[in-house]
Amino acid sequence: MLDRKCWTAAICLGFMFLLSGDRLSAADPAKNQPADAKAKMVTEGWKPISKEVFERQLGPNKVEHMGFGPEGVRWTIGEMSRRLEFLRQEQESYPSEKLAKIIDGLTVDIAKMRRELLNMELKASEGLSNMTANVTGGSCSNICYSATAEAYPLTSVQGVAATAEAKFNSSCGYSGTTSAYAYARATSGSTTTTVSQSDPDSGTNITSNATASVNGGSVSGIPCYSEASSSAASSALGISYSTSTTNSSCPPPPCSVTITGTTYEYFTNYGCRSRTWTANVSSCTPSTYQWKYNGTVVGSSSTYTRSVCGYDSSFTLDVTVNGSATDSHFVTVDTYVCECGPCNGQICQ
Repeated sequence: MLDRKCWTAAICLGFMFLLSGDRLSAADPAKNQPADAKAKMVTEGWKPISKEVFERQLGPNKVEHMGFGPEGVRWTIGEMSRRLEFLRQEQESYPSEKLAKIIDGLTVDIAKMRRELLNMELKASEGLSNMTANVTGGSCSNICYSATAEAYPLTSVQGVAATAEAKFNSSCGYSGTTSAYAYARATSGSTTTTVSQSDPDSGTNITSNATASVNGGSVSGIPCYSEASSSAASSALGISYSTSTTNSSCPPPPCSVTITGTTYEYFTNYGCRSRTWTANVSSCTPSTYQWKYNGTVVGSSSTYTRSVCGYDSSFTLDVTVNGSATDSHFVTVDTYVCECGPCNGQICQ
């Protein structure tokens, strides 16, 4: 996974790999290397999806993108606009004051990106060699950026969550932008709840973080859902990197069960007494129970009662809930038998 990038000055020409620490000089811009770099991207699983924009699948619902120059920024604006339309539809169905603020913020971010695109197009006439000359000086040792995004079901309770992070750092004063966005939706009872967070930033050493988590599941016509995306870009350097992922799974957590009740019974001679054990279930709603006594099925309720006698051997109780969650409980039966009369200070029973 190419989530972390740390490149030398070659990044300023839009190269996709670290050129073994070599620097490019203004006198020798090595015009053939961008094509070589993009060819290397293809061998690493990247596919061109439009002019100067590459895509790589990281999983069934996870993807990363790399864009270069004005074309890359233009594609990023398109992705931001699609996200804005999705959030407006969510706001219409599930109104939220926080989501409304995120929509307003995203609208502003898109406007800023459009201005950045205009600036890039105006500066395009300067060519790459001037940029190369500015960046390949001794003060520019590296430029680092990263973007990660995860969307997933919760495990301790039913629900969904998403997290995102983006970073940008330039040691030579070039500015960049980062953005992290997370969104989660689930239904509990008759109430559908959405949680969202967005964190844009700009500068030479910046980090954006966003998280969203909500408990609940899916109901008819309203699936649970979570998504996350993050990006790091620099119009001055002509690069834009992003990653995004979605999740529509929110299975209930697996059942767990614990048997409570006696584990030791002591008798003097052969009396009997009634004892009850209880199956304590967590993380799910139990629908079926099955009790076994030494491997033989003996009960189907949340509790099991039997008579324990001094002449019984020690035994094992097992319970299974909903056909999967199980627990075992060993009961020791200890009996002291004496002749009629006092037995070590005790009376025979």
